Amino acid sequence: MPLTRTPRRTALAVTLAAVPLAAGALAAPASATPDRPGSNRSPFTERATLAVSGEVAEILSVTPDGRTAFYTDSATGRIGAVDLSDPSAPRETGTVEVGGEPTSVAVTRDGRFALVAVDTSDGEFTAPSGNLTVVDTRTLRVVRTIDLGGQPDSVAISPDGRRAAVAIENQRDEDVVVEGVEGGLPQAPAGFLSVVQLQGAPERWSASRVDLTGLPGAQSPEDPEPEFVDVNSAGIAAVTLQENNAVALVDLRSQRVVGSFSAGTVQRADADVEDDDVVAFDDELTAPREPDAVQWTPDGNLVTADEGDLAADPAGGRGWTVFSPGGEVLWASGSSAERALAEAGRYPDGRSDDRGAEFEGAEVATLSGTTYAFLASERGGAVLVYDLDRERSPRLLQVLGTGEAPEGLLAVPNRGLLLAADEEDGTISVFGLERGRDRR
Repeated sequence: MPLTRTPRRTALAVTLAAVPLAAGALAAPASATPDRPGSNRSPFTERATLAVSGEVAEILSVTPDGRTAFYTDSATGRIGAVDLSDPSAPRETGTVEVGGEPTSVAVTRDGRFALVAVDTSDGEFTAPSGNLTVVDTRTLRVVRTIDLGGQPDSVAISPDGRRAAVAIENQRDEDVVVEGVEGGLPQAPAGFLSVVQLQGAPERWSASRVDLTGLPGAQSPEDPEPEFVDVNSAGIAAVTLQENNAVALVDLRSQRVVGSFSAGTVQRADADVEDDDVVAFDDELTAPREPDAVQWTPDGNLVTADEGDLAADPAGGRGWTVFSPGGEVLWASGSSAERALAEAGRYPDGRSDDRGAEFEGAEVATLSGTTYAFLASERGGAVLVYDLDRERSPRLLQVLGTGEAPEGLLAVPNRGLLLAADEEDGTISVFGLERGRDRR
């Protein structure tokens, strides 16, 4: 989505008290409780910031050894490769033209190929098109393209490496008026989930589609608008239907929808919905969550970054949620996530009347024995770091300052790293897990 350019910020790391944050709770000040030796309250420090050779950096993936990362650059129609051998001095090693707008990338489990979701629609909302471009990670050459039959937005590979799931959004035209709503739904053609079989050599791979229309919980079920996808160890893909305020679950083996649910509504009396140069969390807010990124957790639950999108200003989810796979809200951030940003000097009051901090990116990963949830605030220029070992009571640990508009987040557990792709200023922020920080 279009971004308002702001001055480049310097990265920072603010530590917040490691106490459970219930919905609506204010994070404790950075100085409230000093770090204890060996505590897990401020585990990540900035290692480096890399300016990419193109214009933007959006979505990230990495080879299994954790030493080569790939990023998408939709503005130049390329993906780039980054050498992470020395996390303190990452360097770009090459780029690949992909013949369209790359929207996502995922490296295969054997590390041989990068699968790039490429939008070739060229602004044609009624005739969307796209493909999965297969790039050899060693030679940086395109070895195959697979027609997906629509406009892709996100790609994820199953943990067993046998299948890829691609969310085919077929996005709406925001200038079309539907039933009195500008950019409203439904708008044909409907999106779907593409399942790509990855067995054998790339020339043998094939794609099929899973229909996502008519699902319970979707606000406009004839136009699902799939946005983001993540796959768990059982081969179940969680797919956010962002503008429909819903999540669908798809078994990739059987290619069947096995569940769906509404993401529900946020009702708060502690929001800031006024662009008035005053950060005050005392306004009423009722809005659908409209989740963007989704991640499976080790306990089989779901974390969503609740950005908002279709709902009118000043709506938007303005936080993040832990759901059961049946749709039960196990934990919701309430105002606490935005209050943590404010405590760190990162709350974007200029966006208070338009979806607030916009939590867009999410990552869940286990590093050195601790499970973390990372949430990217697009408008706040920051990543919130939580201890997720207790999924019903996450603990806020840090606010990490990034470049402008972090979108894609990527944890590299075997290297103890966290990467953030900062869309607006075209940088990749690299953070490292400090030695001795784990409490186990």
